[in-house]
Amino acid sequence: MGSIKLVTEIPGPRSRELLQRARQIVMPPIGPGGEIFIERGEGAVVEDVDGNRYLDLIGGVGCLITGHSHPKVVDAIRRQAGLFTHTDFTIVPYENYVELAERITSVTGPGTVAFFNTGAEAVENAVKVARYATGRPGVICFDRAFHGRTYMALTLTAREVPHKSGFGPFVPEVYRARYPGLDGANEKDSVSDVKSLLNEQSVAAVIVEPVLGEGGFVVPPPGFLTELQRLCRDSQALLILDEVQSGYGRTGKFLASQHEGVSSDLTVLGKSIASGLPLSALVAAPALADSLPENSLGGTYPGNPVACAAGLAVMDVIEQEGLLSRAVEIGKRLTSGWEEIAAASGAIREVRGVGAMIGVEFDQADAAKRMILGAREKGVLAMSAGREGKVIRHLMPLVITDDQLDEALGVFSSLSV
Repeated sequence: MGSIKLVTEIPGPRSRELLQRARQIVMPPIGPGGEIFIERGEGAVVEDVDGNRYLDLIGGVGCLITGHSHPKVVDAIRRQAGLFTHTDFTIVPYENYVELAERITSVTGPGTVAFFNTGAEAVENAVKVARYATGRPGVICFDRAFHGRTYMALTLTAREVPHKSGFGPFVPEVYRARYPGLDGANEKDSVSDVKSLLNEQSVAAVIVEPVLGEGGFVVPPPGFLTELQRLCRDSQALLILDEVQSGYGRTGKFLASQHEGVSSDLTVLGKSIASGLPLSALVAAPALADSLPENSLGGTYPGNPVACAAGLAVMDVIEQEGLLSRAVEIGKRLTSGWEEIAAASGAIREVRGVGAMIGVEFDQADAAKRMILGAREKGVLAMSAGREGKVIRHLMPLVITDDQLDEALGVFSSLSV
């Protein structure tokens, strides 16, 4: 499949027809938010039902580091679906669940693994493990955090509108600290907040994104995660790293926290773990979860064998195609390209990030929105982040080529905001 090719207006007639049908039957809170209906995808390119082709910098909101329909992933899914599609691992177990857990801990460090369906589920279970293991109720989270939309995860999530408004009351014993680099807070402010809460409350765990995802692609200063780890150990609280968006190679390391050499008590993984199939993982430090009662964690679908097969193929692609080093190369190319655009535009406040997890913050949300809409009209799909939507975030497949990256940057450069 080639790169950008626009053959009709956007959205085209078939997409408009499907959008009208969707609006009549799909709950409005679900959407669809976009107006383009996909027909197929390959690598970093998607083709809509009207034959328009786009470069995809959204990547299923970070679920597709191996790209759309990677042949190795597709083959693995087909093979497993031909054998069996479900049993419930807790009733009739299967090997690829165990093998994927082994592969993950080979790169995250020693521990035990439980699989779930979504990042939010894994967050919920991380809190359950932390509360059981410590015998304490409190959880510290951070401003602008996003941890999911189930009730504990939604309590931890910071954004009121549209995520939380009207859905309360929320889970008690959750406390919020400032995240460094946001709203005038620096590392000292954030550490002070955490120290005070650890001293004043009965805290089971501190949960943090090593790089803020939906919160605006904010990178904490060097040493911040290390200090959080020290504070948790001193207070016998657990450190939970939510690597759902920042993990799986996005930043050039398998985990973003590995840039600082930080090891958590509990690590949450998701999104690209199975190339878009429903799967997430909770990795616990050795022996941490051993005392939990049998069947106290689980569900009907977690660790589905087809998703686990996809997960093993994703690990193969990461290793065989060098996607960690590729993330670093993509980040350099993105940063350089956007800095040139920023110098010519005057509307961009900052280009920041780690590896391929690059965010571009505009002075005004309207400017970011105009850039995103203008790019779509020229064949590039992008999305925003941050409380006010001022940040364009890049979550493209790491299999994107240099020519495709340059093509996307050329589109952004051609737009006046």
